[in-house]
Amino acid sequence: MNKLFRIILFALGLLLNKETVAQEASIDDILWTCDWSFDGKFVAVGGNIDSLKIIGMKDFKLHRAFPIKNTITKVAWHPTKNLLAVATQLSDDKCCIIDLNTLEKIELNGISVEGSRGISWDKSGEYLAVGDNDGQVSIFDIQGKLVNQFKIEGTKSITCIDWHPTKKEIIFVSDLILQTDLNGKLLQKIKHREAEVLILTVAWHKSGNFFVVGDYGDGINNSLLQYWSADGKLMKSIDASKGEYRNICWNSKGDRLATASDELRIWNTDGKVLFEGKSDANLWGIAWDFKGKRLLTTSMKKEVLLWNNSAERINCFK
Repeated sequence: MNKLFRIILFALGLLLNKETVAQEASIDDILWTCDWSFDGKFVAVGGNIDSLKIIGMKDFKLHRAFPIKNTITKVAWHPTKNLLAVATQLSDDKCCIIDLNTLEKIELNGISVEGSRGISWDKSGEYLAVGDNDGQVSIFDIQGKLVNQFKIEGTKSITCIDWHPTKKEIIFVSDLILQTDLNGKLLQKIKHREAEVLILTVAWHKSGNFFVVGDYGDGINNSLLQYWSADGKLMKSIDASKGEYRNICWNSKGDRLATASDELRIWNTDGKVLFEGKSDANLWGIAWDFKGKRLLTTSMKKEVLLWNNSAERINCFK
């Protein structure tokens, strides 16, 4: 699929979202993603702004910017090192690992020319998994060397990928939920709704007993947030958002799930909403700090919002 066609599809997707139309958001203003450094000193932010921004959390000001053309779809900070994994699409800049100490940029080879949206370090930081827009999964080591690569037959563009908290297994989503081991052996394949609805985000709970997915909605029914047991049984399906669930994440303790959609919501492990944070623009990126006391979200209006763990807004970076 060529770049122009993907841009057209993306624009049509925005126009089908009534709330997005009301906000008159520009595609160029969308910040897709954010993540907190392992030590809490910095956050990384990317989107359709032709650069990767590193913001210092001491003063909430720009610390450094790296030029990266077009869309940064996902950033993922290494769990213990000052390394940042960056996924891109519609860009001449490849997916990469950036060493924030040396400023070295390691390109990740073998990924689809159409780019990727799913990128995730395993919990030990030994491996990096990338799910690309051709439905292929690539596993790299910390130096950016390709370790393994596979594709499950029938898999469409991968939108998100996450590692099991204790096993060398990954879960990735498109319109299906798929789970494999490190070698690509299929462990589980789940169709989450009767209709073919794109899933945008997935996150394992730290216990490994269950995971959560959030989808786009089918144009008739609202988006769903679903809790699934580790063996693939649906535990709860929640219709609570007018907008698609772009990203979700658990805090370090594992007792709070934060979701980015039409607003910020914070849930418990049973799927009950505890707090809601209102926003005048749909939210895309989301990340907890390592202590679970603060949250970061990014929006369709080029905003980086800082919240406390009760979904009360603290600050805004533009």
